[in-house]
Order: sequence, then C-alpha cells, then structure tokens
Amino acid sequence: MRELQDRNQEQGLKYTDLKDKGLKNMDMLTEPENALKIQAFDVSDKVMEQVYQKAKPKKGLIVKMRLQPRITAPILILLFVLGASVTGYAASQYLELRNGKGDVVLNTAKTPTETDASQTYTTTYTQWNEKVRDRLQPGEYAAYYVKDDSMNPRNSSNPVLFAYKPTELSSFSSLQDEIKRTEAPLLHSPTHLPDGYRFDFGYVYPVAAYPGMMNKEEYRALTDKLMQQVKAAPKGENLFIQKLSWDKSDFTFARYARGNDYVNITVTKYAPEVTKTTVMQNEQDSAEELMIKGTKAYYIRASETSTPLEVGKNRLGWLDEKRRLHYNISDNQDSPLSKEDLVKIAEDLLNGSPQ
Repeated sequence: MRELQDRNQEQGLKYTDLKDKGLKNMDMLTEPENALKIQAFDVSDKVMEQVYQKAKPKKGLIVKMRLQPRITAPILILLFVLGASVTGYAASQYLELRNGKGDVVLNTAKTPTETDASQTYTTTYTQWNEKVRDRLQPGEYAAYYVKDDSMNPRNSSNPVLFAYKPTELSSFSSLQDEIKRTEAPLLHSPTHLPDGYRFDFGYVYPVAAYPGMMNKEEYRALTDKLMQQVKAAPKGENLFIQKLSWDKSDFTFARYARGNDYVNITVTKYAPEVTKTTVMQNEQDSAEELMIKGTKAYYIRASETSTPLEVGKNRLGWLDEKRRLHYNISDNQDSPLSKEDLVKIAEDLLNGSPQ
C-alpha cells in the first residue's frame, strides 16, 4: 500500500537513498465486480508490507488502495478475487479485528508469492517510473504512458500510469503546515520516543487526480490526450508525460531516526465504502491483537528464521473507523526496538487524536 517512490535529489530530498530510506505510496486500481487487479507496488528484495482495502461491490465503483512499503523494486500481482475471505491460516499467526457490530474490519494474511511474470513486469515498471520521476520537481504529480510491448498488454484496461515525487520536509512544523494546506491526515508528534530518536523528515501524498480511474470521464480524456501525443511523436519516442495539478492529500508520513535506525509513522485516509483492510505478513511472522487506550490494534514481529518484510522488524497499527484513518508504525529490519517501544508511540498518537 502505496508501493507505493524514490530519492532523486541529493540536497533537500532524502528520496535519493533507495536502499536505506525510500518509502512510497502508490495509487492502485480495483475492479470490484470482477477481480482485484493491482498494477504494481514497490517492494524491497521480494515482498513488502501490502495493505488491501476492500469495499462493498457497487456498480461503477473503483476503490482506491494505498500501499506503504519500503522501495527498491515493484512487484505485480495480477488477480485476487474481491471479497474472497482469507481463511485456513493458523489462528495464532493471523488476526481478525472486529468492530462493535462483530464485523471483521481488519485482518492479516500471508504475503502472496512473487512470480517470474511479476518480477519481469515490475523490473520494467520501475525503470520507467524512475524515468518519469527524474523529470519531475519535488511535489509534482504526473500521469504517463509508456510504449513498451512487455507492459502494454498488462495495462490494457488502464494504460495511463501515475508518478509522484514528494517534497520531503525536514522539520515537523513544516510537515504540519503541509498537512493543513492539503488537508492530509493529522499527525501528532509522539513525546515518548526511544532515546535518541528525532524527527528526520516527512511528507504528504496527493489524492489521486482521477480516483474513479477507468469509469471517469477525466481519466478517459487524459488517456485520449496522451494517445494523441503518441500518434504525433517521432519514431523512437516511448515515454509521454502529462503533469497534473493537485491540492488535497490522503496520506501523511513521518520518520524519526537515530543513526541508521528509524521509526516510520503513516496515517492513511480510506474511503467510506471500504469495509475491510488486509495487512500482509510472512507466514513465519508472529501476529497478536493488542488493546491500547481502548483501541484494538495489530502487532506483527518478523520471524528470526525468515527474511523479514522490508517494512521492518516490528509493525503496529490500528483503524480509526470514526475518521476512516489507518495508522501504522514500523521500524527497520535491524531495529533494536521492542513491541513496548512501539506501544508507547501508539499511546501518544492515540492520546493526541481528537475524541
């Protein structure tokens, strides 16, 4: 979830260091009446944390999804049947968090296996997406079309892709100003951070310019405009970009660091029609339900016997159903932090949330 997005400037942008600090958010498309088709999302090495948001099927409804993984290369998952239940897993490993009505609003599930086809696609996708971001200034969001025989068949239903280069803000006050300006999810700075951890950087991510995507006239018009550029372009030109204006955000990110160790905090708005969020984990990871300040939360710790997900050794998150927000706290793979450290941060965030 949202990938999603890479560091391209040495000064002012920490997005340049892909292996150590990259974290991206990508816009995904779903087809509720048939199947869930995820174009691509960013992962490190093999598979990263993925967050699926499922909605009640409605005619003509396209649900937007966010992924917040650490970046190195994207992975493509072609088809998952929308609404398919995730069952058959050991109760001690996989969670189901229910609301007051007894409905499952969040669960964890086994991370899908990457295939050869997905590896090929996402390697190509990453190369093109990086080329687009190289042409953008910090804060710019763009739609683009690629003439690539290995990609186009897979993108036939939604040929126009999107890229964003964040403006990474080095002070928390600057991040708060940007949150206010773009109406991004509000984030309070935690006061009980582990010793030595300080605010490193943060950013917001734009609401998709065309959230309805394939069913929106704007998306079709945008596609037609880019296709006209394709027809008029000289032979050998393969990348076509259209910058988009934006002023609203639905994702806030903040990183607190001490040397090479860090804690990431993300807050994501989800649409009213979303009924369940699925968080992916490795099969060997341990997961448990916590109660923090009266709020049900999930905690996932990477197994020492398997390669941990790139989102880190520890993950802790919860839903604010009233405000339709998904909070997630994660650290790095070699993090010295414990579950108790993340719980203290969560308590601060929950104490700071409006009642």
